[in-house]
Parts: sequence; structure tokens; C-alpha cells
Amino acid sequence: MKNFYLLVAVFLLLTGSMDSFADPVKDDMAERIRLSKDLHDIRHMGDRIREMIDLAAAAVPPEDRVDFERYVQLKIDVDGLESKSIQYAAEVYTAPELKAMIRYFGSPDGQSAEAKGETFTNKIGQEITKEIDAAILAAKYDGVPEKSLPKIQGK
Repeated sequence: MKNFYLLVAVFLLLTGSMDSFADPVKDDMAERIRLSKDLHDIRHMGDRIREMIDLAAAAVPPEDRVDFERYVQLKIDVDGLESKSIQYAAEVYTAPELKAMIRYFGSPDGQSAEAKGETFTNKIGQEITKEIDAAILAAKYDGVPEKSLPKIQGK
């Protein structure tokens, strides 16, 4: 009977690890590049790069914005930036990590979280800016009586 249990245990161990014999994880650079391209497609990285450029244009004074946008169109290679991003992700992340990100960002929950990312970033960004502004004012006006301090919005 003892041999029977030993045989069953060995069988379970072998069948449990058969997946690793059948399909070893491929983690070479070609596989990472392929997965990185898939991830970039799911996350619409080309569009994100364009959005970042648009945000930069919005920061330019309105009278200079048209010239700035023309200059950016001539000088910035969006496709080249996306290719670099694909390459960098392939260099940084392993194939299993890229697969996990693809599963997550390709899922309904991942897509929902991704869509809310800008809202989250804006909210925490406003809070960080308030804290930085308060710290700068505190450093600048250290020792000045409180009634003489400038008022900070929201405080």
C-alpha cells in the first residue's frame, strides 16, 4: 500500500508539471518585441504620444500655437517614438510580464481602469501641486506673521 501512495504521488507530480515540458516559456527578444507590439496596440500608445504632443501645444501661448503645431508635425516622428517605446518595453519587461499586462489591459476591467487613469492622474496631480505650492510659500515666508501671508486657494 505504501508503494501505491508513492506511485500516485509521483504520477501527480509528473502530470502537474507536464505543462512546463509541453510549452516552455519563450522569452527571447523576438517574442518580447511581438508581445510589446500587442501591448502597444491594446493601450493605443501611438494615440497617447499624440495626446502628449497636443498637451504640450496647449501650453504654448495661443498666438504661437499654430506655428508650434506645424513645427512639431515636421520635427517629431510619432511612429519612430512608438517604435522606440515598443523596443524599450521589450528590453525592460519579460515575456511573462508582457503577457500579464496584455491580459490585464485587454480585459474589460483593465480597459475601464485605463480609461479612468487620466482622471486619477489629474486629481492626485492637483493635490501634489497644492502641497508643493504650500511648501514653497512656507519656505519663502518662514517667520512672516500669518496675517501677512498670501492666501492659497483651497486652504
